[in-house]
Amino acid sequence: MNRKLLDRNSIFLILIIAAIAITAVVLAFALKVEPIQKAVDDNRVITLALILERNGKPAATEIMLYYPGNARAALLDIPAETGLIIKSLNRVDRIDALYDRQDPSRYLDEIGTLTGAQAESYLVLDMDGLADTVDLLDGCTLFIPNRVALVDESGQSQYLPSGSVTLDGSKMALYASYEDAERPETEAVNRRQTVFQALLRRIGERSDYALDKRVFPSMARSFRTNLNHESTERLFRELARLDMDRLVLQFLTGTYRPVEGMKLLFPHYDGELVRDIVKQTLNALINAESIAVADKVFTVEILNGTATSKLAKNTADIFTSFGYEVISVGNVQSSGPTASYERTIVLDRYGDATAASTLGAVIRCTRITTELAGFVSSSPADFVIILGSDFNGRYCVDR
Repeated sequence: MNRKLLDRNSIFLILIIAAIAITAVVLAFALKVEPIQKAVDDNRVITLALILERNGKPAATEIMLYYPGNARAALLDIPAETGLIIKSLNRVDRIDALYDRQDPSRYLDEIGTLTGAQAESYLVLDMDGLADTVDLLDGCTLFIPNRVALVDESGQSQYLPSGSVTLDGSKMALYASYEDAERPETEAVNRRQTVFQALLRRIGERSDYALDKRVFPSMARSFRTNLNHESTERLFRELARLDMDRLVLQFLTGTYRPVEGMKLLFPHYDGELVRDIVKQTLNALINAESIAVADKVFTVEILNGTATSKLAKNTADIFTSFGYEVISVGNVQSSGPTASYERTIVLDRYGDATAASTLGAVIRCTRITTELAGFVSSSPADFVIILGSDFNGRYCVDR
């Protein structure tokens, strides 16, 4: 009798333990946070790394800052040849020396340290995956500024005309792989960002098809990511919402220097400039009225009002990095041998005080005017910046 009672008690105890275990599992799944949905619910900026691989290395890396509240985003281009002192390797090297195609976390951590934008998740496409995705979307349309001559894997010559063209997957991969050392680096940056722009736009245009439950698994297989299937699908639904007409394009600027046979791009001011760009962009994305994400790209003329050589030219790189179009640089014209300005001035020709203030904030210039006696310039720029002796090459400082 006691044995039967013991057996019954044991069974009852096992059932209780099983019930507790099942409840714990159910609660764990119920409390599990889907990161993309959580970011959308919290209305916070999502930082995503978009990586295009060629031969196991990043041919293009774009850090996307996306604000779900208004579907606005910015792309920041990170060249593979960015030069850094990589502490973990104890040497100066290209940033892609840290890249591991199985786990790009160290590479992305270094980019996060450099830019202040730590990617929470990533999407990686190799060239085959890019071709498959583009074909699945029935091609991508992009603008090619100059005719391009390419050679495909079979050795056959391929030509892409200038202008707006629609490419199939194989030609898109060829264009993404194209390199021309004779052309300016800015053209390579534009090409990399153009490829991602075209792909993201097409995902939005074909979202009903691409996100169909029968189709999406095929597209998702072309990507590698640290997100699970549910989160990946949620991310693509957000990408399909992107306001592509107001996508902000930015890039890392610096100075090229040879190091042990490599040509490396060392960021201006040890990365301080790009971190400032990221901070301003983050603030701009969540502010619908911000000039940094406005429809108009403002034009700027930068003039040197000091005796310091190349000051205007070097400052142009700063404003270009922030998304402004610098249409001319030079020295202030004066009746004497040189013009001499003690303080930096922003001349607002466009008539927008907010835009002028935002422009001045890039270099911490607070002296803004709509008129400047005796100043003459034939440039059609919206704003003119006259650099004075208070400008140290990066900021205006009190003297």
